[in-house]
Amino acid sequence: MRDGRSSSVLFRVSAGGASSGDLLERAELWDMDTGRRFGTPGPLSPSAAARAAGWRHEAALPPGRYFLRLLTPDRRDAAPADMTFIVPEPPPPVLYIGSFRVQCSAASPCRVAPVPEDESEAARTLVAAQAPAPPAPVTRLAQPYPAAFARTGLPRPMAPEISVDARLWVAAIDWNAFLNTETVPQVPAEMPAQSPEGPQLPRSEAPDWSGARMVSSYYQDPFTTLAAVAVTGAILIVAVPIYLIARAIAEDQRNRRTRAEAQVQAEALRAAALAQDQWSPCAAGIAATLAPDRVERDLRANLSPRREEGRRAALPDPWNVTVARVIFRHCGTQPDHHGVEVATRWTARRPGEADPAFDIAYTRSVAGATRDTRLVHSERPPWELPVATEAACRPLADYCGATGTALLRDEVLRGVTEARDAIAAAR
Repeated sequence: MRDGRSSSVLFRVSAGGASSGDLLERAELWDMDTGRRFGTPGPLSPSAAARAAGWRHEAALPPGRYFLRLLTPDRRDAAPADMTFIVPEPPPPVLYIGSFRVQCSAASPCRVAPVPEDESEAARTLVAAQAPAPPAPVTRLAQPYPAAFARTGLPRPMAPEISVDARLWVAAIDWNAFLNTETVPQVPAEMPAQSPEGPQLPRSEAPDWSGARMVSSYYQDPFTTLAAVAVTGAILIVAVPIYLIARAIAEDQRNRRTRAEAQVQAEALRAAALAQDQWSPCAAGIAATLAPDRVERDLRANLSPRREEGRRAALPDPWNVTVARVIFRHCGTQPDHHGVEVATRWTARRPGEADPAFDIAYTRSVAGATRDTRLVHSERPPWELPVATEAACRPLADYCGATGTALLRDEVLRGVTEARDAIAAAR
């Protein structure tokens, strides 16, 4: 059940008259740090009695945070039981996270109670009956998600510690899908509108991008691609328009079925190359503004002064906010429209406690964002809650003018402050 660096996670679902197999068809398990979705949790074997009693386990989960969603077999049940649990470091051989009951009434569909019961003794007995018997399970009960903030007794976040985890930005991209994309772009008849002076960097604080290098791959959408931007040794992951980057495509014309098809292809490549010359400086500026280190620096400049005041007054804020990703996404029906998606994780810890007393994630999505299979989460994952507004879907020219940098920074800032305000308004 164990490889030395992971835990077998054990839990029980009492499914009443329904078969546990039907119940677990609607179970979902996710790694919240990497975005990986696991298969349906399997039955604990080899005991048929344990399977009949609803005991389940997920083998070989490494240390980290996990999201578990349970629904009953009743397809009318649209209210999932959402919960989170932590596999600690070092991971125990077996981790028991609780027992969940299905609650039914004549007036409504059956639902899984999100608050687990503690059946640690039954879990120890069950594990001891296995051959060979692993060590006794460690109990760390799962917590309903989102937790009731009012019950924590914590202050509302006012001046959180701000950090950016670039590893999560990289994990937001499905690199297999990204690197395997080979679709040749289809170029629209009209290019995005430009100012008379031509495209520009976002100019409110235009950086020196003489050393920038971009590597990209085409996709079906002629304007959208993911690009890895290498600047002074750092790899920055952002999404930028395909027109901003052109890639030389060497393909033997003998592979073309007709002369007309070859001509269309050549025109598409010429248009893409022209677009690169016109828009790549602005793309570099967008990438610079949305780079992890720049985002962290800008947010601290806007939000950290109050935290410093609290430290001087010996009133430190227990909150930490981690910017999990910032993605410049295509949106709407026009090929040159984009918006800034911002995902954050908020944690608050009490003195002397290892685990957060409160842990919640938010996303400020882009209005009308285009589905993109190269993103791990093309749609908002179930543990990321929406904030009050969505980011506007704007034409590319808005980000490339004199106020472009200020506009991008404001979108990132709103992704953080609207999440903060959502926590403050929670019950």
